[in-house]
Amino acid sequence: MNLYINQLQKKADFRDAIYSGAVFLDTNLETARQLCAFAQESITVAFDGETDHPSLHKMMPVEEFVARVTRLKGQFTNSQRVKDLIQGFVHEIGLDPREYIFDVPRLRVVPHYNYLHAGVSYAYKPHRDTWYGGVDCQINTWMPVYTIRPDQTMMINPAYFDKPVQNTSKDWSLDDWINNQRHKAKENLTEEVRMHPVPLGDIDASSEIRIAGNTGEILTFSGSHLHGTVPNYTEQTRFSVDFRLMHLDDLRHKRGAPNVDSACPDVGAGFKDYFHAHDFSNFQGIQQ
Repeated sequence: MNLYINQLQKKADFRDAIYSGAVFLDTNLETARQLCAFAQESITVAFDGETDHPSLHKMMPVEEFVARVTRLKGQFTNSQRVKDLIQGFVHEIGLDPREYIFDVPRLRVVPHYNYLHAGVSYAYKPHRDTWYGGVDCQINTWMPVYTIRPDQTMMINPAYFDKPVQNTSKDWSLDDWINNQRHKAKENLTEEVRMHPVPLGDIDASSEIRIAGNTGEILTFSGSHLHGTVPNYTEQTRFSVDFRLMHLDDLRHKRGAPNVDSACPDVGAGFKDYFHAHDFSNFQGIQQ
């Protein structure tokens, strides 16, 4: 796997590199910092002015934490501010927003594993986003809201980029997730009872990469990479922001990373939730 440092703006063929398994780490993008600053503001509002965000899970019972995080996630994801910042990100890295669609950013909240690891703070097992109905040309971003350590971050396992993993994606429906399961997150307090696409065997973790970044230092990588949540056993709640981009021409012509093992039956069922980056109109699908 190739790792590019602060080169997303300089590499015109970055999509081809990402589709081949490369990862980009950019530490100096203003829009990424602004996304994290807006996340911090949103967390403070959601928790009645409390600014010690990493310690929030120590201040209240889990039921209250889940209720507040549920509202926080919805308000952040659906705000106009995050859409404006995604458009700004596309401009900042030198792209034409007319060529891209995006999924709105998600604010992830991962407290101590024993406090909560299900529902609104589900600790994702190793997976590819294609197992969840993502397309081969999906480009993922991920950034910590606050400085994190390797035992708080997200892992990527590049050894499996072109190596098949037996998994349950053929039995998982994105449409059912969107319409039925996603909204049940707040009901999962002690264990995750919603079905997810997961590996059927053991994953060799010896080649995991755990990048511990600072506020707004953004990773960009293929959604086809095997990745997942590192269980957080620290005393600090981890906050992160992620969003996804797709290049319309790559989507139209089915260009992207190799599909080595995904069998999700309704890939693209979530397209109705995507927006055109230039005017925020809803994506209506590829016109043939």
